[in-house]
Amino acid sequence: MTLLYDSQSLVGRYVTKLIRNPTLLGTNLATPLLFLLLFSQLLTKFGEFLPAASGGYLSFLTPGVIIFSAMIAAPQGAVSLVNDLNSGFLSKMLLTQANRSAILLGRLVTDMLVAVLESILTILLAFAMGVQFSAGLPGILLILLTVAFFEFALSGIFLAIGIRTRKTETISAVSGVLFFPLIFISSAMFPLSFFPSWAQTISNYNPVSYASDVIRNLVSGGLTMATLASAYGLIGFLAVATFAATLYQFRKVVS
Repeated sequence: MTLLYDSQSLVGRYVTKLIRNPTLLGTNLATPLLFLLLFSQLLTKFGEFLPAASGGYLSFLTPGVIIFSAMIAAPQGAVSLVNDLNSGFLSKMLLTQANRSAILLGRLVTDMLVAVLESILTILLAFAMGVQFSAGLPGILLILLTVAFFEFALSGIFLAIGIRTRKTETISAVSGVLFFPLIFISSAMFPLSFFPSWAQTISNYNPVSYASDVIRNLVSGGLTMATLASAYGLIGFLAVATFAATLYQFRKVVS
C-alpha cells in the first residue's frame, strides 16, 4: 500500500507541476495535432498510391501521429526528474519514508498519462476529420493501452540518460537525434513501399513500426494476433531493458 500511496502522491505532484507550466503542457498537447493537420493536408496526394481500403493518407497517418504522441512525452519526464535531482528535491525525498520505487513509478505513470491524453486528443481530431475507427471503442482502448506501454518503454531510455548525466541539454540532444530516424524510418508516416531497400530493412526492426502497425490495424479493423504478439513482444523486451537500465542508474543515486 505504501508503494501505491506514494506513487499516487508523486503523480499528483508531477501533474500539478505540469499544469502550472501551461506553455509546456500546451506545446505537448498541440504538437501531435499540428502534425496530423499539416502532414495530412500537405501530403494528401500520397493517398493516391495507397490501397483503396486504406481510407486515404489521413487514416494511414493517424496511427503514426498517435505513436508520436508517446515519443513527445518521454524526454519531458526525464527533464523533470533531472531538475528534481539538481535542485535537491530528490535528496530531500530520500530522507523521508517515501518508497524508493514510487519515485520512478510516479514519474513513469505521469508520462504514460500525458501520452494517453495526447493520444485521446489526436483520436478526437482524426475522428472529426473523417477517420473511421473500425474496431470501435474496444479498439480505441487497446490503442491507448499500446500507447501507454510504448511510452513506458521509451521513457526508460531518457530517464536512464538523465539520471546518468544530470543534464537536461543531453536529454534534448539525444531526443532530437533519436526521434527523427525512429519516426521517419518506420511505417508510422509513410508506407514501406516508398522506401529504398536499406530503409525497409531498418524499419522492419524499428519498434515504432511495430507499434504503428498495431494501431493502424485497429483503425482499419484488421488486427491479427500475430501482429499484436510481435509488437508487444518487442516493446516488452525494450521496456524490460530500459527499465533495468533506469533502475540501475537510480540505485547508484540512492546509494
